[in-house]
Amino acid sequence: MAKKLFVRFSTSQDEKAIFDFYAQNQHQFVFQRDPEVWKERIASGAVTLIHDDTGKIVASSIAYPIIIKDANGNDIHQWTELGSARVQLDGIGLAKTLISAMVLRAYLLEPPNDRFVLEIVLGNSHSKHVFTKMGATPYNIPPELQQKVKATIASGSGQAPVEWFQMGVELMPLLAQNVMESIKNPIVKNAKTGEEYELDFSRCALITQFQKEIKDLALKDFGDVKNPNLKHGLKSFKNKFNP
Repeated sequence: MAKKLFVRFSTSQDEKAIFDFYAQNQHQFVFQRDPEVWKERIASGAVTLIHDDTGKIVASSIAYPIIIKDANGNDIHQWTELGSARVQLDGIGLAKTLISAMVLRAYLLEPPNDRFVLEIVLGNSHSKHVFTKMGATPYNIPPELQQKVKATIASGSGQAPVEWFQMGVELMPLLAQNVMESIKNPIVKNAKTGEEYELDFSRCALITQFQKEIKDLALKDFGDVKNPNLKHGLKSFKNKFNP
C-alpha cells in the first residue's frame, strides 16, 4: 500500500516543526532567514508543506512578499520571492507539486503586482533544472529587489553569487494544470526503490476552498510561457480573469 503524503499550507501550530525541519536539513544552497520573517510567514499560511501521516515534514517552501514604497509613501506588494525550497525525500518528483502549490496559493491569496521571482545560487544545477523545467525564465532584476531580499536573510547566513529567475502570469495556468494532474494521478513512485507514495490534498486549501478556481485557471491561456511579457503585471491579470 502506498504511503500517504499530505500537501497543505502552514498554520501557527506548525512553527516548531518547520523551524526544526530547516535546522535539521540545512543545505549550502538554502539561505537561513530572519526568524521573525519565518514566524509571520508560517502563521500566514505561506509555507507549503508535504508531510507523512506522522506529521514528519519531507518537503517545504516559503513565499516571501517583497514590499516597496510608491511615490506617496504607501506600501506596495511588488514581487513575491519563491524561497527556502527544501525537499528531503528524493526520487519521486515532489518539487513540482511543492512549488506549483506554493505559487498558486500566493497567486490566489496574496498576488504581487509584478511577478514571482527566485534566486538560485550559482552552481546549484539541480534547482536550476527543476525551476527552468517548470517554466521559470532568467530575470534581470531591479536593484531595489536585490536590496529587499537581502534584508530577509538571517544575520551570519552569508550570501553566495546567485542567478535570478521569474515566473510571470503566463505560467499560472500551467501550474494549475500541474496541481490538477497530481490530484487526478496522486501515486508517485521512486524508480530506484519501487516505493510508492500517494499525494493527499484533502487538507489543502487549493482543493477544500479553491478547487473551482484552480480548474478554471488550468484552462486559461495568459501568453507565451517561454517568452513572458514583462509589462504584464500578475495582479492585474488575476483581477481581470478572477474578479
